Amino acid sequence: MTRTLPWPVRAARRRGADPLVPLLLLTVGALAAAAYGHVLTWAMIGGLAGYTLSGSV
Repeated sequence: MTRTLPWPVRAARRRGADPLVPLLLLTVGALAAAAYGHVLTWAMIGGLAGYTLSGSV
């Protein structure tokens, strides 16, 4: 017996399976990273410095 999904669920799954969805997500992520690059850089440097100073290296 097959179970039929409600219309909104089927529509959402159809849109989520669109090949453009990953492309759009990557584009938005790249733009956000470019806009907040300086913050991300300092966050990475701070994280690496903390890792080094904790004696984990």
